[in-house]
Amino acid sequence: MKSHSNLEEDDGDGLDSLLDTMTNVVGILVMVLIATQLGVKDAVDRIAQSEKGSQESVQILEEQYTSSLALEQQLEERFKDLNTQSARQVELAKLRQQLESTTSKLQDTKTETQLVSVKLTEERKTAEEIVASMESQEKEKERLSKEISKNLEDEAMLKALLSDYKGIPIAPNESLTLPNPRSVPEGAKQFVLLCKANKIYPLFFNEQDRKVMREAIESIVQQRQLFRGPELGVDHEVLLPLVNRKPPTGEYFVSHLIRSGIYPRISFTPRATKGIALQEVLGARSRFSGFLDNFDRNRFYMRFFVYPDSFEIYMAARKAADKRGILAGWEPQSDEWVYTTHLGGSLLFGAKPPPPKPNPNPTPPRPAPKLID
Repeated sequence: MKSHSNLEEDDGDGLDSLLDTMTNVVGILVMVLIATQLGVKDAVDRIAQSEKGSQESVQILEEQYTSSLALEQQLEERFKDLNTQSARQVELAKLRQQLESTTSKLQDTKTETQLVSVKLTEERKTAEEIVASMESQEKEKERLSKEISKNLEDEAMLKALLSDYKGIPIAPNESLTLPNPRSVPEGAKQFVLLCKANKIYPLFFNEQDRKVMREAIESIVQQRQLFRGPELGVDHEVLLPLVNRKPPTGEYFVSHLIRSGIYPRISFTPRATKGIALQEVLGARSRFSGFLDNFDRNRFYMRFFVYPDSFEIYMAARKAADKRGILAGWEPQSDEWVYTTHLGGSLLFGAKPPPPKPNPNPTPPRPAPKLID
């Protein structure tokens, strides 16, 4: 922009110099013309008065005079044109100055606009971060509120059940406390016991049982050709009725194959006619007492899942386990809750999910689950 302006200024200076030069030339020519006219006129007068002049010389001088007048008229026209160009040049210089001033103002306005735009972008980003933080805090507040409400409901339910307790009176030094989880001893495995209908249902299900059930189900899949390819997996709509038509039945539970998303799981439903009753739990020489005496305290800990109608028998079983030094924990459950565990193996009811991308900032390993109280 600056370079272009210098070129225009150089052109203006050149025209001004040319104008001055042409004006000087015209002035000189005018003076010469005037002198010539005076000389010609005097010569004409002298020739006319002179006896030696001829008519032809007069005619020649008249023609020169006429030519001089035409030249004078042409010079005057050129002088007018030069004056007009000079005025135009002055007007052009003024317009050039206005253009430069306007361009400078526009540049300043553009710079100011860019600064305002950058400031607005930063303020918008800050506002978005504040909104995201507020939304996160609101979600966390909602989660904590729900968790507090659930804990209050559980506490109210336990207090209501205890107030309606009509079983064996609880000694003054005995009380039912809410779970206070602690870490599981390293290497210890859980042994599940369900407390439902005021009975205890020990779940004797180990990895060998899981393997046997999985192989039986995989055999059905192969025989019926239920595998539809890696994108669709096994046809669960056909497999589940086939397996559950004659579900595996143990001493205390009936097992069913269920679907959890793309994964198969095994559910355990307590048999209503089975289970260990309260009298057997309280008996010193009962089957349950023998089970506790033979329980491997070094390899296992007990985990009670307690339904709302079975706090009485849980307290009796827990007292018996505590006397033998068996570590245990418990979780209250709703009436609709069903215990499930994974089937294992590669059988899926859909496409296998892609492996997770490696985390450049891996989180430290999770601490051991807190299931002992």
